[in-house]
Amino acid sequence: MNKSITSQEAILCVGKEIVLEKGLQGLNIRDIARRCGVSVGSIYNYFPTKSDLMVAIIESVWKEIMHGYKICEEQHNFVDSVQSLFLTIKKGSEKYPFFFSSHSMSLAALDKEKGRQSMERYFSHIKKGLLATLNTDSEVNENTFSPAFHKEDFIEFVFTNLMTLLIQGAESCDFLLEAIRRIIHK
Repeated sequence: MNKSITSQEAILCVGKEIVLEKGLQGLNIRDIARRCGVSVGSIYNYFPTKSDLMVAIIESVWKEIMHGYKICEEQHNFVDSVQSLFLTIKKGSEKYPFFFSSHSMSLAALDKEKGRQSMERYFSHIKKGLLATLNTDSEVNENTFSPAFHKEDFIEFVFTNLMTLLIQGAESCDFLLEAIRRIIHK
């Protein structure tokens, strides 16, 4: 085999190509090594386990999907921010069909804890952005939140429902947006 030099970026790029062609279940280290023109051992120089490689590829796909989304700093309206997030992920997921339904199963089959930590790290960044927007939205009724109804729990509720809609292939999140308006607006 050609022992050409590769990089972590090249490996991730090839991994994403395979995800596009075959889905996450089509990923295997031998195929990635062959396409990179390196030995299987070279892949392990960058990713000590198959779980590490899978997690890195999934994170890379998420970054690509989320590339167009500006984490809420530019928006001061929570409802608009949620809609923008939905549309960004929906558009990005069109490139990677079935990514949402398969990535959690793929991680579960490998290393649950490593996969859970990776996704929580990525999703927490998005949730923090949503919370920042919620905190600056002047249309939010100041009496909406209380010790029994926390903003962080509301963000979790919105994010979970948004992801469920995306996994189900919903065309819009209009119902969720209307529910948000009815809960938080004056």
